[in-house]
Amino acid sequence: MSAGSGPRLAHLAVALYPAAWRARYADEVRVYLADSGDGPRAAGRLAWRAIPAWLWPPRHLHDGPARLRSSLATVLAAWAVLAGLAAVFVQLAQGQPQAQAATLASHPLISCAYWVFDGAAAVSVLAIVAGGLPLWWRLARQARAERRRRDLALLLAPLAAPAVFLVVAAITVGLARHRATPVYPGPHTVFDLASGNVGPWWFLFLTVLGLAAAVISAAGPGLALSRLRPAGPDVTRAARAAGLAALTMALAAAASVVAAAGLYRWASPEAGYHQPWPLEVYVPLVALAAVVALVSAVRGVRAC
Repeated sequence: MSAGSGPRLAHLAVALYPAAWRARYADEVRVYLADSGDGPRAAGRLAWRAIPAWLWPPRHLHDGPARLRSSLATVLAAWAVLAGLAAVFVQLAQGQPQAQAATLASHPLISCAYWVFDGAAAVSVLAIVAGGLPLWWRLARQARAERRRRDLALLLAPLAAPAVFLVVAAITVGLARHRATPVYPGPHTVFDLASGNVGPWWFLFLTVLGLAAAVISAAGPGLALSRLRPAGPDVTRAARAAGLAALTMALAAAASVVAAAGLYRWASPEAGYHQPWPLEVYVPLVALAAVVALVSAVRGVRAC
């Protein structure tokens, strides 16, 4: 490893922490890492500890508005991950009624889980839009008035990132689809049903790309919050709406897990839902994102 890789790793690890933490401790930590000579191992430990710094930030580093902004940014990021995972669930499970007709008829629990998922997800999206749009508009006007092009670009990330993803996804599906292979009838995998026969690896690529677009969409406004430092009723309203959005999206995520488990257990062998590893990946990701969203939402509501 090159001599300059240690400082670069330390800089990247410190960049993962909240702005208030970096302002107080960044210089000290970089000096300590440089003197310790532990290199990548120390930088890795430091990066891992950024997670509790976001979830439970030291109170002495934040005033009330700063706690609200930090909480709001974290909830937004976790909510975006949950929304991305929900889209994957729709593609892999709920969006395939032909393969599930017999299973849904004999096991209404799955249908009930779908209804809960749809209702909770709709309420969550409405809460994000109703609570966040006034604050977003205020920040966009501020960035434009002060000619802060970087902040304006960050605020436009929720529009730009999904648009780029949809264009790339459309091109990828058009080029990679196996047009001569029918999806129905016959044995198939859940990925073939969901992706229109682009194959599991292309589907995985699109899934990762979609989650990256969701994270970028949330990270842009989150960074703009820390840079523009808004305060007042708009921030309080957005934090309360984020709490409702986190709670309802977590409920939608729980319903999706119930439905996915039901399909794994009761669906016919030809339906393609009997591979355990999608559940083994999906459930931990959903649980982690839901816990982060809920903990940060509670912290934000308390800061209100």
